[in-house]
Amino acid sequence: MAGSSTSDMSLAELASLVEAAGAGAPPDSGGEVRGIRHADELVRRSRERLQEVVSTARSHDVSWQEIGDALGVSRQAAFKRFGAKGEGETMAAPGIDLTDRTSEVFAHLDAGDYEAVRAHMTYTCGRALTKRKLMGVWDEVRGESGRLDACVEATVRTADGSTPLAKLANRHLSTGAIVQVTLQHEAGEWIGRVAYNGSGKITGILIAPPGSRDLPF
Repeated sequence: MAGSSTSDMSLAELASLVEAAGAGAPPDSGGEVRGIRHADELVRRSRERLQEVVSTARSHDVSWQEIGDALGVSRQAAFKRFGAKGEGETMAAPGIDLTDRTSEVFAHLDAGDYEAVRAHMTYTCGRALTKRKLMGVWDEVRGESGRLDACVEATVRTADGSTPLAKLANRHLSTGAIVQVTLQHEAGEWIGRVAYNGSGKITGILIAPPGSRDLPF
């Protein structure tokens, strides 16, 4: 099902398609338009990947000065672009309700709309949770328990396992958060978990039977 979808391609594969499109080959019907789409996808995902790399660097105490030096800009410019209050395109808007987003994630899966979920994933998560893999798991869940009726009993915890203050419980946190819901299907229930980074991007999705222990996150 994933087939030739660009969502399953690596950045290197996308770059190869873009390079081929601009190599002067005789145009074919729709070929130039596909080249534009591939180039646009490459730019979008490259920006997303850069945001992830910067976020990882910051989590390892790399300074804004070092990041700015690597990008050839000032530390102030680097912070403005990638910092918690920056205006980078991949940064999440303040006040995202992660419980709502989590319910939407599973509703999109139940509707078969993988791309709507992929739009909120980090690059790394999207590479790991391909359409074939994620929708394959969801098809198994639906085959056993029927369609999704509701997401209930949402709980939020921070990446280190602590419970945030009530006033922050539904908001994205600078250190990331994990939201768990009970997935109520026609003929059974499942645990649904979605992990987010500090920008509100999805870093992992997990579906497990009730009572499961020692889950990856």
